[in-house]
Amino acid sequence: MTIDPYNEKHIIADDGKIFSRISTHKYYGIELYLGYSYYIGGVLQDPPHEDSIDEFEEIDEPMEDFQL
Repeated sequence: MTIDPYNEKHIIADDGKIFSRISTHKYYGIELYLGYSYYIGGVLQDPPHEDSIDEFEEIDEPMEDFQL
């Protein structure tokens, strides 16, 4: 994983990897901009939840026919 040196909220997965939220296992793709989540796992977050890098993991990229 690479953290953008110009924007610490922008993270990029290594080759052949994508990001997944650990708590919900939802796929987020190869680049992620950390911010606020208003819904996590279909549950409204009140107040909105501020994402951190520790809440995501890199996993092997799914097969080619998979669409995000």
